[in-house]
Amino acid sequence: MTSIRSLLLSAALAVLLQGCVDTPVVPPKIERMTAAELEARLPQPVAALSLEQVVALARQGIGAGEIIARIRASGSRYRLAASRIVELAAQGVPLEVLDHMVSAERTRIFDDMAAEAQRREQACLQRIAQEANLCSLQAMQPMSPCWPYPMNRFP
Repeated sequence: MTSIRSLLLSAALAVLLQGCVDTPVVPPKIERMTAAELEARLPQPVAALSLEQVVALARQGIGAGEIIARIRASGSRYRLAASRIVELAAQGVPLEVLDHMVSAERTRIFDDMAAEAQRREQACLQRIAQEANLCSLQAMQPMSPCWPYPMNRFP
């Protein structure tokens, strides 16, 4: 009788402990991309004020500050290669305007990357909260005769 009781007790413990066993959480794999893949994924800049118009404004003798103000007002974005910057400088576009075009696009790219990183961080924090909630719910399941009390708390 004692052997049957101990056999039943060990079977019940095995069943109860089976609920505690879980597969380990594997961290997500971070996929790296090349510079070319990043360039392909970045949204193409929109230039409401075309480069030809910027050259025309510069040739009309409009100052760099006014051209920059018009670029800002139009919301234009330019992703310029070094050779294109040299061409624009040779066509008379002031260096301050070219510097603004490059730095504004760089700033926008960094801001977009920061926003994406923030979005991913929030998603990770939300996932962690869900996992913690799931773990706390699993801890509340009846696993011992002291139910309805949680596992690590005594009446």
